[in-house]
Amino acid sequence: MARIALVVMEPGSEWPGHVGDAETLVALRSLDGTLLESTRMRLASLRLGRDDVRVAVLACSASTDARAHDERAQIADELLGSVLEARRGRLVLTAPMRGAPPLLRQQLLGLAGVLSERLRGTSTTLTLKLSDGRVHGRSVSWEPLR
Repeated sequence: MARIALVVMEPGSEWPGHVGDAETLVALRSLDGTLLESTRMRLASLRLGRDDVRVAVLACSASTDARAHDERAQIADELLGSVLEARRGRLVLTAPMRGAPPLLRQQLLGLAGVLSERLRGTSTTLTLKLSDGRVHGRSVSWEPLR
């Protein structure tokens, strides 16, 4: 059983940088618009192999349309379910600040708030990280109070 760090990248998103210590890093990006289904299939495959997803990262693009928001919420929910299965799992939502519309921040804060309701009584953590995209640039992190 391996300790997995899974990075799911929306089209147009930026690489999230360091994602934590794990034995195996799995990066997933779908260019044909089936990111949700690809994520579900990869998580099912990891479960069959009895691999623990300790860290899951959803790298979000700057898209704010209803379709992108709905798919993002579904993918984040799938990823959270996976890290909840691992002890001390961690879900990280990342997005660019530079050039991102204020609506994106609002949507991501709302999504993080909804997801954080599932964390009660667990050791799983959720972090929203907004960065300016530079290696040594600014970033803003949010973690819900427990």
